[in-house]
Amino acid sequence: MKTFLSIITCLLLITNYSQAQTKTKFTLKGKVIDSKTKEPLSFAHIGIPEARIGTTTSDVGAFEFKIPHDEMDAYLLVSFIGYKNFKEKVKNLDNPVVIELEADATSITEIEVLGEAAIENIIRKAVKNIPKNYPTFGHTNLAFYRESRTNKDSQYVYLAEGVLNVYKKSYKSRKEGQVSLVQGRKINLKNPLDTTITNGLSSGHMAAHRFDFVYNLEDFLDETYFPVYKYWIESMTTYNGNPVYIIAFGKDYELTEPVYVKNKNRLRVWRGENDSQNLNLNLGKKRLLKPRMKGRVYIDKNTYAIVKGEFEITKEGLKKYNDYPLYSGAWKGNSYIVNYRQLGDKWYFSDAFRKGVYSDNGLYTNEVKITEINPKKSKSILYDDRMTRNQKFTKMTGSYDPDFWKNYNITPLTAELSASLEQYQNAQEAQRKLDPIYLAELQLKRDSIEFVKRQNEAEERKADMDFNVSEMEQYSQALSHRKNKRKKEFTRFKSSFGLGTHLIRTEQTPLEVTLLTDEEPRETILTIDDEIKARDFEIIGTIDVDYFLTKNISVRLGSSLDFFDSRYKERSVGIGTQFNLSKRRPFYFRALAQYSNLKYYRNIGIEGNDFGNFKIDGEKFKANNIKVAYGSRTHNLKVSAELAIELNRGREFYIRGDYLLPFSRRQDIWLQERKELFRKKSKVPVKNDRVILTQNGELFDQQILPDETFRVSFGWIIK
Repeated sequence: MKTFLSIITCLLLITNYSQAQTKTKFTLKGKVIDSKTKEPLSFAHIGIPEARIGTTTSDVGAFEFKIPHDEMDAYLLVSFIGYKNFKEKVKNLDNPVVIELEADATSITEIEVLGEAAIENIIRKAVKNIPKNYPTFGHTNLAFYRESRTNKDSQYVYLAEGVLNVYKKSYKSRKEGQVSLVQGRKINLKNPLDTTITNGLSSGHMAAHRFDFVYNLEDFLDETYFPVYKYWIESMTTYNGNPVYIIAFGKDYELTEPVYVKNKNRLRVWRGENDSQNLNLNLGKKRLLKPRMKGRVYIDKNTYAIVKGEFEITKEGLKKYNDYPLYSGAWKGNSYIVNYRQLGDKWYFSDAFRKGVYSDNGLYTNEVKITEINPKKSKSILYDDRMTRNQKFTKMTGSYDPDFWKNYNITPLTAELSASLEQYQNAQEAQRKLDPIYLAELQLKRDSIEFVKRQNEAEERKADMDFNVSEMEQYSQALSHRKNKRKKEFTRFKSSFGLGTHLIRTEQTPLEVTLLTDEEPRETILTIDDEIKARDFEIIGTIDVDYFLTKNISVRLGSSLDFFDSRYKERSVGIGTQFNLSKRRPFYFRALAQYSNLKYYRNIGIEGNDFGNFKIDGEKFKANNIKVAYGSRTHNLKVSAELAIELNRGREFYIRGDYLLPFSRRQDIWLQERKELFRKKSKVPVKNDRVILTQNGELFDQQILPDETFRVSFGWIIK
């Protein structure tokens, strides 16, 4: 029965997969070249504007464009900066086709000579017109992403590709957009039979957001940096028949003195998800301006839309280890090519190519192409589907399949990558001869799209259906084992940091404290007559560490301290449980029962020490001034209720309520030295013959901590 159900399940999965791929398309292949020189044109845009689909040529001008059959009467538009557009109906084109673009004569003859101030004004106008020229609402695009790496010997180490949903924020926003994986594939080019790829980089799949220099307003567009950059008109060209400025920029070597600027008096956090490390703590201080890029930017003369950017990080700029969104880590070089595409009266991010050079001269490249634009306002990507910045793309993609991109537009592989894939094709034959158990394990490793469940199912149903029923059962058992293993995976440790208030109401209380010596005859060490001020609450900070025994059962260690003129110190330990109240973004309810030890003392005052040296509980006091406080030490049952929502997969925001019920208490006089490097501190129980505590001449031993107290706190949980 198990075997029969496994076969039926796989057949149903394959049927669903086939139905999802039924929209028929044909592939138009070809090359885009210069009509005179016959040289290939790299990164030329090819698309059907009415259908809002497109792709770009490779580094050798080649392209493969998948077009729905119902678009045969549509016009194919090919455009490239400095060339006249090519436009022809799809049905009239040969397949494969060679498209020759003619250089636009106006791009050669029309050159303007402008002063640097006038050029800076062009950039100012371009920045000012960003809300006019670019989308002011969130929209979702379909994109193709590829990343690869070579070693110091220029041999390719791995290749990873994927189709992504890209949610672009409004260009008025200050937050990074979102990405989800539709499907992906990877291959270890160094050893095709080994599916492990250990050197992929994190956040590469965020390229459509990271390299959008218009949205991020990189410093060469920021007029704050104008004093340290030099700008000049390199030439004029055209795009879509409109004149375009090519403005080059770089370090101003004529500067003789450093340029400083005063930081704005407000917190500025980078636009991504995990951003606490990027808080600008130098509020109000001056900072040195340094030009860290050089290159050129293309600006439409009529609309001031930014059409393209070509730039690289200078050697001085690379000294900065973390320069997210452009790069993070130690690099020998980083260069970028970024294009924008016009649809109607708006410009959209089109594609980007980044090349990074390691210290050993190995190369890391990642490129993203927007293949389908949805110009309408759309909702953000569902939380469960989002890929976070700190994830590695190679950890989420599945196995390599030559027919993987049947219905998606991609960019053809370079000649070097194509040659590297030959070793994979040679290894496939050897792979078929391996035993079924190893095949199952190998397939499971390759199908490692951990958090996108739909992609897991898509990869799992691609298993080889040629093996027999016994082998099918073995594969199903391995798959079941993997799913059970996943259920056991959860975050063991969580740390929380918060701020809150403990509702402890204290009345104004006049007190007189007399401290006596320990030996007979007793002498008076000090006497203080003052009062405890009235207060309704204490402001406290909390730190907690949770260790999860299971997915929903945890042990918590907690600590709390005060921020005002009192002594508040709490330690707690206990056990709790949690429940996820949401099917999408995790929203937890947690309940905990803990043992709590709370020390709470209120200051009475500071008294001079005329007696000299004396001992309290083994501590030798010798300071000239002694701080005196009165309070309670309680042992409590603490019951907590907490609501927490996951902001991203590394952080939660929580709000918590604690109810403290004391079951044991003691009143103490607390003493601390003043103006000493190593201050002694100690406490003496009120019910001790060394202390006389009175109020209005009568003995006093009342508690200042109520029988039951409540506190509220909020903060962040770090996983």
